[in-house]
Amino acid sequence: MREYLGTGKLLNIVSQHPYIGRPFLKKEKVEKRILNNVNKGRIYRGKAVETTYYITAKSKKEGYNFEGIEDAVSKILIHGTTENWPGPGEEPSEYKKHMSYLKEVKLLGLNSKKGMESAMITISTPLEFFDTLPDAVPLAQLRMATQGEPFNGFQDFTARVVDYRFPREFKDRFLGQIWPHKRIREYLGMNEKEPIIGTIVKPKWLPADLFAKNVTEAALSGALFVKSDENLHLTKEELAKYVTLTVKMLKENGFDLSPNPKPGKKKILFAPHITVNPFDILEYAKIAVDNGANTLMFSPHFSGDFEVIRKIYEMGDRYKVPIYAHTAGMNRYCGDSNYSAGEDPRVAYLLAALEGAAFMQLPALRGYIRPTDIEKEPIIKRLREEELEEDDGMTLVIAGGLGAHNIGYNIKVLGAEGKMFLAGTSVYHHPDGIKAGIDAIKLAVEAVYEDITEVPELKKYAKSLGEKGYPLLRALGGR
Repeated sequence: MREYLGTGKLLNIVSQHPYIGRPFLKKEKVEKRILNNVNKGRIYRGKAVETTYYITAKSKKEGYNFEGIEDAVSKILIHGTTENWPGPGEEPSEYKKHMSYLKEVKLLGLNSKKGMESAMITISTPLEFFDTLPDAVPLAQLRMATQGEPFNGFQDFTARVVDYRFPREFKDRFLGQIWPHKRIREYLGMNEKEPIIGTIVKPKWLPADLFAKNVTEAALSGALFVKSDENLHLTKEELAKYVTLTVKMLKENGFDLSPNPKPGKKKILFAPHITVNPFDILEYAKIAVDNGANTLMFSPHFSGDFEVIRKIYEMGDRYKVPIYAHTAGMNRYCGDSNYSAGEDPRVAYLLAALEGAAFMQLPALRGYIRPTDIEKEPIIKRLREEELEEDDGMTLVIAGGLGAHNIGYNIKVLGAEGKMFLAGTSVYHHPDGIKAGIDAIKLAVEAVYEDITEVPELKKYAKSLGEKGYPLLRALGGR
């Protein structure tokens, strides 16, 4: 028992974010020293991607004058691109165009007791070094240059990618928003203020006929977007069967899933799940759309990264449907509970929006999924800087622990513009069924406009509505 208790000395709980909202130290002389030392011989200042990192490093010696940070930066520069020419022989004329340099360093913290240092740094990586695809975005090469060995490959430091800044000619090669939020609203026939309510089919696996029935019931109850759960894994034959049955049932109930729905027809976005390995993802996308799906959902983090969206769209106009970039797998990179390794989630949202994702989940406030609440404002702010938020941007899907108990709070804090609100378990596990689950969500949304968002007041509101409020009351655990 003592042995196990002793390991508790290694446990730490992060009580505050180490860089979001944190002030920098006033160490201009040290910062200048680091800049001068690591940039010797690194003179190229051409077109470059700027990558910002949060670095934690072991101090190199007593005195703790940020030599650990300096050593870490030096290694990132050398291993991210290349070193100063080592000889023998004359340096090639184009060599320096392939060398990164440190643009900025801002010191954040020093723990002399533990011998640890932290800083925010920005490194410029020349396009000459990695930009090999003139008609696409060299995302794998970009990640290799900025997140390969520099990412977390060394024992004495970690480097968390916090942000990218792209030169205009590079950024223009991204696919951009094909299905911006305003187009989604137009397709669904919604005004700009009305919250978009959707759901996720639960449980995670159902036979095809029951799956189709549950999708249709949610649609008839008022859900405007219905997606599979991310763990409904199907063979190609099963995918065709599930989609065909679901689309057939939806059509029989008056829904039009075509690219241009007819006037008077009910509208719905139906997204089957197609996450598979990168070699099969295009075929799965083709099967889903060919059998009537008008939206797709997969995890780019497992299926070949965000450039897969371009590859799907290149199959032809009929395949240019809205794509839900699922966050399954994202937390392999963004979910470090100490906020030190991997990448800041704003990077994933930025790349998703630039690469053409129509939807991406932003976990609900008071939910249970990372990114954490403190990380959400920087995500929205970063997208807004690139005009990739609200009407002209990617639809942020508020989901993950969303239900009648907190949807109002999320609308109040985040607003309905540029958002969709996706409730899964709270809808399909409502004690009175799917329709009651959707009704509870709708009633909670109505309550927002009465400035009622907290559970005790929601219960009172539900009771005041009489029989109409019963679904909301039951969703909140009342009777």
